[in-house]
Amino acid sequence: MTGRRRLVVCRAEELRPGGTKLLTPGGRRRILVARLSDDEYTAVTDYCPHQGGPLSGGSMERMWVGDDYYEHRQAEDRWVLICPYHNFETDARTGCPVLRINRSRAATYPVAVEDGDVVVYV
Repeated sequence: MTGRRRLVVCRAEELRPGGTKLLTPGGRRRILVARLSDDEYTAVTDYCPHQGGPLSGGSMERMWVGDDYYEHRQAEDRWVLICPYHNFETDARTGCPVLRINRSRAATYPVAVEDGDVVVYV
């Protein structure tokens, strides 16, 4: 990607679906890289849009959804990062809060798998 710095995170097989890895490219920037499925990765800033907690200190799981009251299941294709401070949920793909309480969101970065390496462009 032109104009962006290329950072190799790890080998693709090192992250299992639902796994995360913290990338610290220098300065104060911290980026959380996550594997969503067999062939999909995402990268967001390690900053909860709610009150600034470190998303890397929390967990990542499939989002709980339901069609009716008392009918809950985990979504097959939606993942959330859960902040360790208040259990605030952030969409792992978009960086947007699941509960829209403000306009803040975690910044996202392009991710690719190149020659078996997970690469983030910042």
